[in-house]
Amino acid sequence: MRPGRTVLVAFMALLSTTFAAFPNPRGTAPVTRRTAVFAGSVACGCSCCSPEPASALASLTRPPEDDLRTYDVPRDARRDAGFACGMATGMKDYERAVSGRKRELFDRLLTSLPKSDAVVVELGMGSFPNAEYLAAMPSQGAAPQRMDLIGLDPNDSMEAYARRSAAKAGLLEQGHSLRVTHGVGEVLPLADRSADAVICTLTLCSVASPERVLAEVRRVLRPGGKLLFLEHVLSETDAALAAQQRAATPMQVEFADGCHLDRRTGRLVEEAGFASVDAKYTELTGFYFLNPTASGIA
Repeated sequence: MRPGRTVLVAFMALLSTTFAAFPNPRGTAPVTRRTAVFAGSVACGCSCCSPEPASALASLTRPPEDDLRTYDVPRDARRDAGFACGMATGMKDYERAVSGRKRELFDRLLTSLPKSDAVVVELGMGSFPNAEYLAAMPSQGAAPQRMDLIGLDPNDSMEAYARRSAAKAGLLEQGHSLRVTHGVGEVLPLADRSADAVICTLTLCSVASPERVLAEVRRVLRPGGKLLFLEHVLSETDAALAAQQRAATPMQVEFADGCHLDRRTGRLVEEAGFASVDAKYTELTGFYFLNPTASGIA
């Protein structure tokens, strides 16, 4: 078995084992935090009841109810807890492999942002492995003095890991703020033109509609705002690998929270209507299905 396949199979075995330890009792409804979060923000706007900190630069809004019912579907909290643990502990080798490209992209992103205050939204924040890049000083130019970081994820169990990553990176000590909230990319809880940047890394593979997510990103970005993306994609150079990715996708979707191995995400970004797209297709080594990668800034 190839080393990359070993990594992928071992990771999926870890997820399956973890899920088995968190069975959903018969008759227990799946849990979502969406209703509680937005009920609090809509019912009262005072500083005591609102989930937004005093340092917030952008307000969270309530998306249309019909859209929420379509895209923010109820989830199994126990299954989510297992997946969050697996992602937080099982992706370290992958993160090391993409660290060079991430440093390059985040360096460019940070220097493009307003120098005083900036609103940065991360879709599918997960365990927040990008915290270290947001906390790093750019090699040239300057980063914003204060960032209002808003992390959205449909898996509520990710929040504890995300906050741990933010603390380790020292983001709050640098004067930035962090909000982690339940949300999905297809219906962003943000007003039009309210964000200076949106980040998507290993997220567009898992959403129900990447086209709609990209349309939402364009909606919430201010003029001149940027999308940073890094996603595993369908192989463009190896027909045999691409066929295997397509064949393995149904199992990957089932055991990896909707993750698709066969998406052409780079092409989707290029066709989404951004003013410009600087994208690159590269191939990692050692991660088999996850080797083909599309990344860039739009």
